[in-house]
Amino acid sequence: RRRRRRRRRHHHRRMGALDAAARRGDDDDDDARPDVIKVGYALTAKKASRMLSDALVARCSARGVEFYPLDPAIDIDAQRGHPFDVILQKVPGSDGVKADWDERLRQYATAQPLARIVGLPDLVKRVTNRGTMLDVVHSLGVENVSAPRQIVLTPRDDAESISQIISDAGLKPPYLAKALICDGSEHSHSVAIIHDQGGIEALRQGRVSGIELPCVLQEYVNHGGCLFKVYVVGESVTSATRRSLPDLVVHSSSSSNHDYGDEGAVVVPRVSRFTQSASDDDEDDDGGGDGDGNEQQHVPPPDDAVLRDIGLRLHAKLGVDLFN
Repeated sequence: RRRRRRRRRHHHRRMGALDAAARRGDDDDDDARPDVIKVGYALTAKKASRMLSDALVARCSARGVEFYPLDPAIDIDAQRGHPFDVILQKVPGSDGVKADWDERLRQYATAQPLARIVGLPDLVKRVTNRGTMLDVVHSLGVENVSAPRQIVLTPRDDAESISQIISDAGLKPPYLAKALICDGSEHSHSVAIIHDQGGIEALRQGRVSGIELPCVLQEYVNHGGCLFKVYVVGESVTSATRRSLPDLVVHSSSSSNHDYGDEGAVVVPRVSRFTQSASDDDEDDDGGGDGDGNEQQHVPPPDDAVLRDIGLRLHAKLGVDLFN
């Protein structure tokens, strides 16, 4: 207990000194520089190269923050840099050591209660399951804020039961089919636009590439071909506009403004890279699209105060320090 109290006091002194130095702008003053804050990170090589640029690492180092790569296959307390003040981690579910790594994080959090782990596996698990991730939205209590209606389809569901589940949920085509778990694995970001009953049957039979049961079937909500991606980092909330799926006009039960092929479905490996087929590009297009055949309207972003309110409410409900 005495060692823990000493570490806690030392930790608070370091964090306080770092905050004071940042406020004063003493980046280059060695006398005022606090003790080093050690950050371990376990990320894919691609994500690490994108996030930890040379400029960022240099700026952090000037502010007393140093980064140490972590190997998910090795106990954290046996790696260079231990004990860590912060651990940043996102190990894909497809990684063979994922389960062991999550257990190592739990053990480290218990042994090092002052270490900030972003994010703890048991908290992250809730928001990587699309069947549960939107539940929190319904409890926010913010006016005019809701989530799309959705159901979960499982391999046990036959054609008749799926039709009944869809009817009971009040869903009407078109739909979005999404992988149930979004854990960074190969198809976790795949989406399929399901146009009709033929697409539902193709989905049930496993004929929609990249989407396997169990999966989420969600109502398709037109949103002007763009979305506002909101990033929450602790109590900091920022947003950016991103290209998204186009508005769909369903003229009848068997036609729409997109070519869905024989299967009644079109697969979208990445929403941000979606382009409509050449058959959707009208020769007298008025130039209102985004240059990729995706008809993107001008949708004014929500007020910053509203986004901040929603972001902080989600942060409080989820207990997750870093999400979007």
